[in-house]
Amino acid sequence: MNNASLRLENIGKSFTHKGIITPVLRAVTITFKQGSSYAIMGVSGTGKSTLMHIMAGIEEPSSGHIFLNDQCMSGLSHNSQIQHMMHSFGLVFQKPYLIAELTVLENVALPGLIAGHSYASATQAADELVRAVELESKQHHKIATLSGGQQQRACLARALYHKPAFLIADEPTGSLDEVTADSMVKLIRSFCTQFGMGVIISTHDVRVAHQMAVRYKLHNGIVEQID
Repeated sequence: MNNASLRLENIGKSFTHKGIITPVLRAVTITFKQGSSYAIMGVSGTGKSTLMHIMAGIEEPSSGHIFLNDQCMSGLSHNSQIQHMMHSFGLVFQKPYLIAELTVLENVALPGLIAGHSYASATQAADELVRAVELESKQHHKIATLSGGQQQRACLARALYHKPAFLIADEPTGSLDEVTADSMVKLIRSFCTQFGMGVIISTHDVRVAHQMAVRYKLHNGIVEQID
């Protein structure tokens, strides 16, 4: 997919607890383009993760619509939505959510196995990605033997399996030290260039945000572009 776009139009999200409605997002309208990098800044609790989950298709908005290449996602069947999201987005979270019983190589190959690729084909593709994130010496190791930074690199490799149009990363450096975080961001930026992806990162780290081309701030449920 080339020149893909992801557009959020008037996205609102509220949560109800014991009859009390709490708005988290208010009429968020924003467009992301493949090939560019974006940071969404905000302190903890402002709704960054909720916004990232909505754009990735993990959560449903309370109002508004999501368009992928001008195709409204809400107009598709549930299975079609899953297929679009799976092949258009690669996801990285603050926690890597890797499967402890599998090796690094098998974790990275998992998207291919889920898609019905043969084990040989999936692991061959995964091997290239494991090497790209410099984990070839760990590819047959179980997850428990990896450091936090290595686990995040494995998660990044897994997210890139389908060569997605967009990488959506929710606080990918939030639990990493400064040096390891810088290394992670450098890898993400290199893949943005190599694969022509769009990169969307939520972060509270100004240093990370300033390495993205376009920056937004989420505050009181509203997203505003900042210098």
